[in-house]
Amino acid sequence: MQREAILGAIEDSPQRRWLLLVPVAPVLALVTAVWLPFVNTADLWLGMPRLLVWCSAWVLLLLPALAVVEFGLVRPFEDDLRLEEASLR
Repeated sequence: MQREAILGAIEDSPQRRWLLLVPVAPVLALVTAVWLPFVNTADLWLGMPRLLVWCSAWVLLLLPALAVVEFGLVRPFEDDLRLEEASLR
């Protein structure tokens, strides 16, 4: 059901496909963290290593980004599937 909802939402709502790009920024920030010279240093931010603060912040930002995809793209289509199944019974 969940997979059908995701695939159906992507196919049926092309105007909402841009929501799939929302989690890209946090993922790129996490993947490239070790190569960013201002992050990968021995200095401290808030009393903790910069890399730890950087990764923690982006992980916390990744959660709302995934929620945007879930509630903006998948859930509306999932509700439509449920209504469709209820009408067939």
